[in-house]
Amino acid sequence: MTHDKKQDTAKAGWDGFGVTWIVGSEAELAVEETGSEPTHPPMLVLAGAPCVVMLRPPDDPAMWPACVRFLRQLRDGAEDLAALLEARATDRLARDGEVG
Repeated sequence: MTHDKKQDTAKAGWDGFGVTWIVGSEAELAVEETGSEPTHPPMLVLAGAPCVVMLRPPDDPAMWPACVRFLRQLRDGAEDLAALLEARATDRLARDGEVG
């Protein structure tokens, strides 16, 4: 089986509704501090060629609880997606093993 390097490269594109970022093998996730002042909250950074996505809390600390709820929904959604992908990959490997 040949390995296609293009599959390892992240892609991003505008589809008319929003930006879709297809995660590649080089993708990284980090939390970055922007300063110790309340007006400089940390950011969640998703990086991988060809783009970087930064999720920054609102400037108004009164809005941070809503941001916390969103980030937890994002975490839970990512966990759900990871579980679905794992299950489908396992099913695919099982089917491929049966065919051989």
